[in-house]
Amino acid sequence: MKKKILAFGLILGMALFMAACSGQEANREQQEAPAAAETAAKAEEPMAGSSKAVKNPYVDEVKIAYVAHDISTPVNQAWLEGIERECQYYDNITVQSFNGDSSAENQVKIMSEVINQEYDAIIIQCSDGAALADSVTQAEEAGIPVITLNLDANCTHSALVQMFDYDAGRLIADEIAKAVGDTGKVVVIQGIAGVSRTDNLEKGFRETIEKNYPGIEIIASQAANFEKEKATTVMSSFLSQYDQIDGVFAINDAMAAGASLAAQNAGRLDEMVIWGADGERDALAMIEDGTLTGTIYTNCWDQAPLPPRLHF
Repeated sequence: MKKKILAFGLILGMALFMAACSGQEANREQQEAPAAAETAAKAEEPMAGSSKAVKNPYVDEVKIAYVAHDISTPVNQAWLEGIERECQYYDNITVQSFNGDSSAENQVKIMSEVINQEYDAIIIQCSDGAALADSVTQAEEAGIPVITLNLDANCTHSALVQMFDYDAGRLIADEIAKAVGDTGKVVVIQGIAGVSRTDNLEKGFRETIEKNYPGIEIIASQAANFEKEKATTVMSSFLSQYDQIDGVFAINDAMAAGASLAAQNAGRLDEMVIWGADGERDALAMIEDGTLTGTIYTNCWDQAPLPPRLHF
């Protein structure tokens, strides 16, 4: 099969932003702080269920904690940059980033420290929504609003900002089907089991294949935890098990790169199309040189400012 090189961009809008921030100007330089008389009283009122007073974010010192799933990745760096870019217009706001290092256990420890240090807001990507639920609840009970970013917590909290992952999976299914002529065998390289992004992307992909493309069979799936090296190992295993693989859907670009490397090492890259998700710069370069078929672009720089806006 001749490989079809596709670069597919999807800027994912945020329904949550539209609901919570409709009518607000995005440029904070053009906004005026509320009159002191209007905000001073609110700043002295304790939050419901907590003895902690609500601060005036335009005057009081404010500390925001950003607890990343893995801050070393390009996507997490883009989220951090977007958060810092949004908060730079306030001299009184400090953003402190913390690296979960792909570990829910690490994030639980970080959350405990952040709560004890009385941060004013927490933005977190939960490596495990169930494992972080107690920590998020503790923060909320302490009067610290928690906004989850793309990777949700399995509990009630202030807000969630999330990509349209289901639709992204659906669109990738359509593109792979188009490339293979609506007939073939595909494999899925998953992220971390139970993480909302993994589940929603795969659900959109699988349900679209099952509903619209009966000639396409998903023959295998396995988790590689969003990591390139693990994805290379997983894909090598798939290649040794199956003589025919027409398409690969990797939940993120790093894993797509790992799948591509394994296919190249096996001399089988031209037999299949390989799609990732995130739109990272390295993935775009791979599309240009013909070692990756496509990716879904996620505008993390514009997504990341939403949690601070929801808080303020």
